[in-house]
Amino acid sequence: MQLRHFFITLSIISLFFLSFSLNAHAARRVSETGTELGRYAPPITLADLTGRTISLESLRGQVVLLNFWSSLCSPCKAEMPSMNRLYEALKEKGFQVVTVAIDSSDGPVREFAAKNNIAFTILLDRGKEVFSEEYAAPSLPATYLLDRNGVIVEKFSGLQVWDAPEMKNRLLLVLAKR
Repeated sequence: MQLRHFFITLSIISLFFLSFSLNAHAARRVSETGTELGRYAPPITLADLTGRTISLESLRGQVVLLNFWSSLCSPCKAEMPSMNRLYEALKEKGFQVVTVAIDSSDGPVREFAAKNNIAFTILLDRGKEVFSEEYAAPSLPATYLLDRNGVIVEKFSGLQVWDAPEMKNRLLLVLAKR
């Protein structure tokens, strides 16, 4: 009987420590930055097209679609109109689109934004420091969906149709989480 009691007690203590260990690991993992799912997005502080400095951290509390692109990239430019429509449809729900143009000159970026009536934020990473040092995606466009805490919940590579019903529903699920 004492042996049975000992094993039950040992099992309970083991489960307690296992649970504590798993929770500590999960908390540690989300406290780190990186481009893997479940990590905080690496910090970004860049100027937008008006010269205003914007940081990714200042957007906490909102769901952010973070997109890296170039005006020389045809798939990047092709997805921008649908991204703009998605932004217009969801911006009142706490949704932000922040794109980072990695062009060495802002002229083509400004021209493209004006021609396409882009309403969302475009940041300029002329030297590609943020893109190459922090995000280093293998191809463009590269997009990260961040929850309200700045944690990466989805990653997308290549051309997307952002205002397609299934994509909009995916974003609405993230927006619904508080």
